[in-house]
Amino acid sequence: MLPGIAGIASAAPTSDAMEASDQTRPDTLDDRPAVRAVDVQRTDGGIALTDRLGISEPTLVPDELLPIVGRCDGTRSLAEIAREASRQLRRKVPLALVRDLVRQLDDRLLLVGPRFETALQAAAAAFLAAPDRPARHAGSAGCPAEPAALRRALDELLGRAASTDGPPVRGLVAPHIDLARGAAGYRAAYRRLLAAPAADLYVVFGTGHAGPSTPVTGLRLDWSTPLGTAATDRAFVDAVHAEFGAPDPASVLMHRDEHSLEFQVLFLQHLHELRGDPAPRIAGFLCGALPAAAGDPLREPWCRALLAAFRGAERATPGRVCYLAGADLAHIGPVFGDATAVGDDRLAALDTADRGYLALLERGEPGAFHAAIEAAGNGDRICSAPAITLCGALAGGRGELLHYGQARAEDGSQTVSFAALAFGAPAVTP
Repeated sequence: MLPGIAGIASAAPTSDAMEASDQTRPDTLDDRPAVRAVDVQRTDGGIALTDRLGISEPTLVPDELLPIVGRCDGTRSLAEIAREASRQLRRKVPLALVRDLVRQLDDRLLLVGPRFETALQAAAAAFLAAPDRPARHAGSAGCPAEPAALRRALDELLGRAASTDGPPVRGLVAPHIDLARGAAGYRAAYRRLLAAPAADLYVVFGTGHAGPSTPVTGLRLDWSTPLGTAATDRAFVDAVHAEFGAPDPASVLMHRDEHSLEFQVLFLQHLHELRGDPAPRIAGFLCGALPAAAGDPLREPWCRALLAAFRGAERATPGRVCYLAGADLAHIGPVFGDATAVGDDRLAALDTADRGYLALLERGEPGAFHAAIEAAGNGDRICSAPAITLCGALAGGRGELLHYGQARAEDGSQTVSFAALAFGAPAVTP
């Protein structure tokens, strides 16, 4: 261990302990170690590595160790890491120290490799073995955890529709920001749904903020909230994956903490309670990226096959299906990496840009919506283009903009924009 360095290296095993460990388990260290995808946050004196999947504990890496850990990117051998770190630190970094530090990273399941893969498989299996997916965001802003208080809050937010004989809603885009900041958007979206006949199945697309590796990942678990349990249509989820491939374990695990689907399930439960209908049936999918050479995924053969898988599952489902996206738009301000605070001029420009994208959905062009965001470089960090694109494509027809909003922090540190849209036309093949 380098003299005077604490943090991750402070618990380094002695050489005797390392020797004993080597005798009791196979050495799984790769000669070109790679730290896996984790969230990195600057702290006093170092960086904190936080696992998006919740498999490993948060780990502090002191500044003095960054020349070593930062080079664990899968391209360098242990010897190369030691040499380059020595040059940067202007003192010799022993190869044994690098191996010791890499061993600690591996023990903490922070490296790509067999130990992490084994832990990932076990965590995903344990998650899927549970009776349901528990509520993770009850008690967040605007969402009381106690059932009676939650019902009162949702009643106050939505009110009651004068009738439920409005036209059917084929597709709906609603926010996924917390209920307090997104209240106006949630109200506009779900009041429209409340006034329409209930669907027999809601296929819900959520934004995978932790970065799913595949375009969609379905969940076979039922959904638990303070309002009860909403059953998952496992046959629908299985039918989609039968055509498009088995879900990736890491992407499945991302369902565990994701809020973008959970909030939609909560509103659907409340709407069904208000109408006296049975609890809603759900088929929930987390969305990753929709890669497309020209920015429009609907032109890609793989995406056409994906849409065909959903349509095939829908044809096999009795009753009416409604597609829904839990979706926010832009994320701007210093909190998200911008250099300056969000002012009125920036908000006005964001309003213009967002409404330009939304106009493409109003014209019934979800592929063009996705392509326009990609063509602009997505500098405003729109997080939900995949979910909105799939919802619009499967719902078909023109979208009706019900609400556009911006949740701005008073100090200008951040703004999140969101919208509510409804699609009423029958599905069409793009």
